[in-house]
Amino acid sequence: MSDPSLTGVSAPWSFPRPVILLAAGFFLLCLAIQIWRLESLSATYDQALFLQELWSTAQGRPFESSLSSVLSGPVKVGGELPRIGYLHLGQHANALTLIVAPLLALIGSWALPLAQVSLLTAAGLVLWRIASRRLPHSLALRITAAYYLSGAVIGPALENFHDLIWLPLLGFLVVEALLEDRRGQLIITALLLLLVREDSGLLLFSLGLWGLVRRPGMRWMSAGLMLMSFVWVLLVTGWIQPAVDSSLSDRFLQEKFGHLVEDVSGGTFALMLGMLRQPLALLQAIVSPPGSTLGFLLALSLPLLFIPLLSVDSLLLVAAPLFIALVSQGRSALSVTLRYVLALVPGLYLGAVLWWQAHPVIWSRRWIRRCWTGALSLGLLLTLVGNPHRSLSALVPDSFSPWVHVPPAEMLDRRAAALEAVAMVPEQASVSADTPLLPLLAQRDVVIRFPKSVRYRDRDGDPQDVDWVVAFPGFYSPLAPVFDLEHNQQRSIRRALNKLTESGDYQLVHCRKGTVVLQRQRGLVGSALNNAGSVGACPWIE
Repeated sequence: MSDPSLTGVSAPWSFPRPVILLAAGFFLLCLAIQIWRLESLSATYDQALFLQELWSTAQGRPFESSLSSVLSGPVKVGGELPRIGYLHLGQHANALTLIVAPLLALIGSWALPLAQVSLLTAAGLVLWRIASRRLPHSLALRITAAYYLSGAVIGPALENFHDLIWLPLLGFLVVEALLEDRRGQLIITALLLLLVREDSGLLLFSLGLWGLVRRPGMRWMSAGLMLMSFVWVLLVTGWIQPAVDSSLSDRFLQEKFGHLVEDVSGGTFALMLGMLRQPLALLQAIVSPPGSTLGFLLALSLPLLFIPLLSVDSLLLVAAPLFIALVSQGRSALSVTLRYVLALVPGLYLGAVLWWQAHPVIWSRRWIRRCWTGALSLGLLLTLVGNPHRSLSALVPDSFSPWVHVPPAEMLDRRAAALEAVAMVPEQASVSADTPLLPLLAQRDVVIRFPKSVRYRDRDGDPQDVDWVVAFPGFYSPLAPVFDLEHNQQRSIRRALNKLTESGDYQLVHCRKGTVVLQRQRGLVGSALNNAGSVGACPWIE
């Protein structure tokens, strides 16, 4: 262990002023942006999904979410109707995230961004504690700054709430326990890490692999971590999740690994065997596309001056999650600012700490420090200009050429219009809502995505029509002329609204400032009918 006089750290949780300022700045800025995302309707589907899941958990129904059902294999692949009682467990075994439910019951939807930003902030403080015991004060501070300024941390901190926010904190704590022979901490944090999600076992497997190779005194414990994680992944993905529904094989494994294994119905173990039978195809998937793969690795390591690319410790610590990221297909596989990169963060940063511990002399070279400052600045600039998850759209244009920018005042106007429309829906009524409106309506039993469906199955399995439809076709107008996704979404919404009103099943009751509200005809009350009569023609219904 390093001499405290060298590091300037005298207690396990003693933080110098620069570290406190870094952590507080990260926390306050990210929380403020998250609040703005909620206020400006930038928070979207996953925010609503987890809000509904945690709300249901607080009501005594763990994992339940009709919004999750919309994304399930039976619905997306099999054409089934969404179900009220569907358990998100069938897609992700995110048991640890459910402990946020009491906080949600206490402070409402603000619990999600608060938990998200707090956990990522706390992880940086643990990183400082580990680094400060092994490195000079200034070097430990630089690595901590690299964490808080990295796109791989800022991006996941600014996106919709997700269940991977635990990975950096628990990953750092597991490795710290291996480094300092804290067996009690190791057992507790390893078990908690497995409860994050079914695939968090891949991260624990890599941490155990590193301990087996690099920590001779902890080899038996490390081997136990590897065995425990392997058994856990097979147990959850091979038995627990398939018992809920077929989403894992029908959708998730097929979407990510269908290019390597034609039949993924056998589950995770069969998938692993199928991949091993095609070593050449596997190797090609790892390096393809070469440009994107190289860019992904460089972007991840840029805030650390590319040190993880030189570190054997980093390679071991990220082995399994990096393998999955490289062989997976889809746009999210090699994105530096999406939540999936959090599985790589513990290995990248702790690998850098251990590399610098073995090469301390290099830090004394002034040009190294200058280059690192430049790398940090460049990485932060690229992250901000990239406008991750459109969280910074109030300041950064959505498109530079052609120029597309929605001013903050217009965003707040859209929010006011959305709140007016949403206020018409009774608190516990069933509703199908447009994506940006879902977080405003998620704390109820029945909410599904419009225009995907207006029908669902109740707890008895009987098909039902939602009582209300709330859409915001005007929300997409600034972006629709430039982006195909928004253009197609707006067109789909208008066609679906037209179909519903022409069928006579739904009555138009509100059309104002780009928002549209329909109510199911059966059981209309007089006030709704009177309101409908005053609406007149709606330009958003084709």
